[in-house]
Amino acid sequence: MPQGVLNYAVESTDERMTPRAGEIVFGEYLKGIGLEHLCDAHLPLPQSNKGYAPFAFIQPLILMLHNGGKSLEDLRTVSEDKALRKILKIDKVPTADGTGKWLKRHGLHGVYGMESIHRTLLKRHLNSVEDALVLDIDATVMPSQKRTAEMTYKKHPGFTPMIGHINGGYVVHSEFRSGNISPADHNLSFVQRCIAQLPKGHSLSFLRADSASYQHALFDYCEEANITYTIGAKLNSRVLENIEEISRWEPLSTREGDHHRLSEEVAEFWHTMGESEHAFRIVVIKKSVTPLLPTIWETLSDEERLALAQERYHVIATNADPDTMDARAVVSFYRQRGNTSENRIKELKGGFGIDHLPSSDFISNAFYFQIVVLAYNLFLLFKKTLQHSWQKHTIQTLRYKLYNLAGKVITHARKTILRVQHEYVEMLTTIRQKIYALSLE
Repeated sequence: MPQGVLNYAVESTDERMTPRAGEIVFGEYLKGIGLEHLCDAHLPLPQSNKGYAPFAFIQPLILMLHNGGKSLEDLRTVSEDKALRKILKIDKVPTADGTGKWLKRHGLHGVYGMESIHRTLLKRHLNSVEDALVLDIDATVMPSQKRTAEMTYKKHPGFTPMIGHINGGYVVHSEFRSGNISPADHNLSFVQRCIAQLPKGHSLSFLRADSASYQHALFDYCEEANITYTIGAKLNSRVLENIEEISRWEPLSTREGDHHRLSEEVAEFWHTMGESEHAFRIVVIKKSVTPLLPTIWETLSDEERLALAQERYHVIATNADPDTMDARAVVSFYRQRGNTSENRIKELKGGFGIDHLPSSDFISNAFYFQIVVLAYNLFLLFKKTLQHSWQKHTIQTLRYKLYNLAGKVITHARKTILRVQHEYVEMLTTIRQKIYALSLE
């Protein structure tokens, strides 16, 4: 026996042990909401009895993504976990090579099938949404050296998918796009596809987007569909001329830093685009960043202080009624994009590795992209079964607090038992009870 600093021995065991006992409960959730039926109903079935059903591929991929896997090779974390497979009744896990071939074989049909699955699960998400529906759309750049990657507007090869989030961050629709497609391309049709995903009885009330969506066709569509939009505008010469004519600014905010002072003022005016049929409001935010020079500042004249101020304008286009949403409210509403869209995309990338693509085939990657989106949407839905204080947790926090629990699976008197530390029993039991209630709906 080799010597060690501490007096203990390392031995093997045939017992079913798992480092992810908490993820077993998530796997039970997938069964409870009928994901197996959805996958087998909307994704291509095998051509023979010897082939794997669609859920046999989707389930391990979802579990792998939830436990932090970033590539198809990480499917072994599911394949080697005999305890997890025992409880979730996973007889076999397709190999990484077999999964890659499946993605390529059913790529385009898989993309369309995933859209149907997202639409069905969206109904479950909207059951808990009481507020008016807000759609946030944004493109993101995914750098890649894959053979099919094209040069993006950021001057490196990759892909530029478009993602639409509805209240609570659920991805209502997404499109995997080539890197040479501009974030401003096909935005109107993308919004229309997002709306088409909504179940009967639900309508879109608000649209938020950055300046890539500053397009007259989209504005006119929103007017006709009675959708209130707040979209980043572009600082062209006509807009700048109107800003220079503003004589009255209202204070918005002031923040003091160690070496500078940031003050913001807001104003607005009505504007039109030549091709548009409707006028809209332009809300202007004027930012003044003034260096703080403790030993000199007080000695400067007003003219000298003004010369030091660096002014920057940010403009937002909106058709919101000024009586119900004034300029300050427009700014506040627009800035929520940071959490409702941009941070959600960061979660897709950092938490679920959506930018780690498995193939050089474009359609295969598009299918895999939709599977990652499904894993993310299921994460949002699953969190609703958890305690209220966990509702805003990221997937990384949930792995630490719930998924990565040590457990042992035993069979006794024809019963399968998952054993975990005493302090986790009540938590897991409560979650399982909620999952069971959901399965009866």
